[in-house]
Amino acid sequence: MNYPYQREFRLFLKQQRLAPLTIKTYDTSLTNLFNYLLANRPQFAAQPDLQHLAEADIRAYLDYLQTEKHITMTTYNKILSQLNRYFRYLFTHQLITTYPTLTLHGRAVTPNQRVSIKWLEKLDLLLADGHLHYYTRLVLLLSKYGYTVGEFLQPGFYRVWEQLRLATPAEKQFRQAFNDYIAPRQQLQNCSDLFLKQRFHPSHPQLTNAALHKFLNQDEEYVGFSLAPKYLHQSYVLTYLKQHRQSSDQELEQALNLDPTSLLYYQRLLMTAD
Repeated sequence: MNYPYQREFRLFLKQQRLAPLTIKTYDTSLTNLFNYLLANRPQFAAQPDLQHLAEADIRAYLDYLQTEKHITMTTYNKILSQLNRYFRYLFTHQLITTYPTLTLHGRAVTPNQRVSIKWLEKLDLLLADGHLHYYTRLVLLLSKYGYTVGEFLQPGFYRVWEQLRLATPAEKQFRQAFNDYIAPRQQLQNCSDLFLKQRFHPSHPQLTNAALHKFLNQDEEYVGFSLAPKYLHQSYVLTYLKQHRQSSDQELEQALNLDPTSLLYYQRLLMTAD
């Protein structure tokens, strides 16, 4: 769907010299907001008029993103900033008479507080720890090899898993144990993927990102560090940088699929990571 005044707002952002990719992220954030409002806020759905949009509606959406989509504080602040710019534009151009994000404020983020690279040193022990769910241990193992959640939740990733060259006996033992664990679920779902729902679901047998986070959240207190795949992947990048200090920036960018700005970010992050 298009969001209200999309054409006008996009023109405004272009006049502000925002990059096309940045404008696209505004489109995504605002489209997601209005899709949520139509699906979850009955009063707005009954009268989809911006004049009926209240602070409570925006706050409910942001709460939803945190509890259901598990966004980070950084993402929370970015989305709120985009929404605030949109509604400020509408208000100053007299397209609305209320300003629903006026009293909403960003939240403090402690830089790097969730990034740790120490877990990689004890990965073999974690893989053998039966207290951790198999999905948690598989996420840890795949993160060690640089795979992101967007990759290993994709249908067909099991082919990568089958061909993955593992480094230690503990990793190989875990692969066999995981394969034994997942086999009945693969048979139940008639699906060879790795992250599957517990109950039969013929049309969508794979776990969603949000569902995977529920398993990870249950184990997070036990391990004592963040199990969010985003931070685990950052651990992989930081470890790679630590082990390849003599490589050129161009070599690192190619190996890690990073642009120069992202590489610089991680190089600075390495200085403060534990």
